[in-house]
Amino acid sequence: MKHRTFLQAACLVLIVHVGMAGGFSKLPVSARAVTFGGSLVGFADDPNVLFYNPAGIGALSSLSISTSFTQLFSGITDDNLGYISGSAAANLGFVGTLGVGIRAFYSNTWKENELVGTYARELFDFLSVGGSAKVLYWTASPPTGRLAVPEEGLSNLTLSFDVGAQTIVRDIFPENDIRFGLFFGDITQPSIAKNGADEAKLDLKMSAGAVYVSRVYDYAVAFHYTVAGDVKRLGVGTEIVAMKSSAFGEPVHVMVRVGGGATPSPSHQGDVNGGFGLSLAGFTFDYAFTHQTELQYVTGSHHLTLRYTF
Repeated sequence: MKHRTFLQAACLVLIVHVGMAGGFSKLPVSARAVTFGGSLVGFADDPNVLFYNPAGIGALSSLSISTSFTQLFSGITDDNLGYISGSAAANLGFVGTLGVGIRAFYSNTWKENELVGTYARELFDFLSVGGSAKVLYWTASPPTGRLAVPEEGLSNLTLSFDVGAQTIVRDIFPENDIRFGLFFGDITQPSIAKNGADEAKLDLKMSAGAVYVSRVYDYAVAFHYTVAGDVKRLGVGTEIVAMKSSAFGEPVHVMVRVGGGATPSPSHQGDVNGGFGLSLAGFTFDYAFTHQTELQYVTGSHHLTLRYTF
């Protein structure tokens, strides 16, 4: 019974955290995103940004791929909560940048899948715009148990769209840049109900954020503010290159990250996150740990990401 109570509480936190977009698949996609408070809306050096702002991949100069795994609340034994994702983005020169992403949330009774196709282009040296088309598919198993009311399992397939823009102010101080991002998600507000019910429509999501990057001292500080329906969320985070070295003739970088986010809603749900990154020969391994500040007796979540830039 205790584990069941914890599971219900954990699911409540997830719903509050991602209810702004209507699904569990809106949880932070990568370990790096987790440590920046749950969003990469202002970033442009990571293929996972296509989930947060399609314009962000417009600044990538080569092919970049990523895959992630998250185990949610590993101490819970009643269910197996987690999700996986993958992304890739390739710069095709004057044609623009194309990206693709996929992610899947799973539990014993509920599954969500999302396929994303993204196009972005740098219009000027300081401005990028982009858009994504998304196929959303979710399934719910029929209720089970001695007291369950017999009914069919549920499933539905729908289409949604995102748009975004980014601009950069270079050398605001020597070797220091600021990049701003603006994102509108699920702009057609599709319904996830099979009958198209209005109460099941996804909220229009708006995110705005900025990243300050110091190329002199090798650090980045970011924040974002997200609004979707009645839910508002503020996220902040920082990344510091703590060590530079070399191995096998290749540069090695160790990054340390810390951040968090919170909603000013009556539930006051928030999280504190920490993690690190290790970069070698084009590969970057990222790890993050999430601690939910409002839940007791529930373990945190582990996030793992592997990226490669060709």
